[in-house]
Amino acid sequence: MSAPAGARPDTSGPQPRWGRVPLSRRSRIVVAVVAIVTAVVAAVATFVALGAARPAYTASATIALVPAQGLTAQQASDAWKDIGNGRATAVAIVVLRQQQWLVPAAAAAGVAPDRVEVTVAPGTAGATGANTALIDISSTAPSPSGAEAVAATVIDKAGPAIRLAAGAYVVQVTNPPDGSAVAEAKPRTEILIIVALAGGLAGGGLTWLRVRGREEERRRRA
Repeated sequence: MSAPAGARPDTSGPQPRWGRVPLSRRSRIVVAVVAIVTAVVAAVATFVALGAARPAYTASATIALVPAQGLTAQQASDAWKDIGNGRATAVAIVVLRQQQWLVPAAAAAGVAPDRVEVTVAPGTAGATGANTALIDISSTAPSPSGAEAVAATVIDKAGPAIRLAAGAYVVQVTNPPDGSAVAEAKPRTEILIIVALAGGLAGGGLTWLRVRGREEERRRRA
């Protein structure tokens, strides 16, 4: 028996869950298009931002602590023991990491102190115990010559302070920073892919929620 004219459809029976309401073909196309456009826009924006970033160059140098000249045989032996157990190197690293060296280093590079960075760490050989006298210095600046000047200046300025703090040692440059500067590698293609996927998921997901809500509302009014 048909329902009386003007009567509302019976909704007492089980209804499909809101999250399971199928989208129309047009709605699916809209969601896909929005996801693709959002992914492309996110990737392009990231690419432009990376291209507009200030270039940076990194230079590297390696120094070593050796006993100072004029020491007695016993003093030289004690100095080598401190070098061997890493005690003298640890003191030298602390001195090299002082922020006060950044001011003259930045001046040598011709930039403000906040445009340069210096990283100091035990040398590769020192980390394996082969020679704990080695110290690696890495410097960053906006130009190749600037990065190299930063490393050279830090070594030059910190040398006397190391001799005062560590004891009867001198700083010997085993690998000078000259000619070592290289451009910092920018994020790889994988970064752009991740950004594009995230943008597509965000744009497509929000559009899907909105379209699904509209279609559910339309079905309720039908």
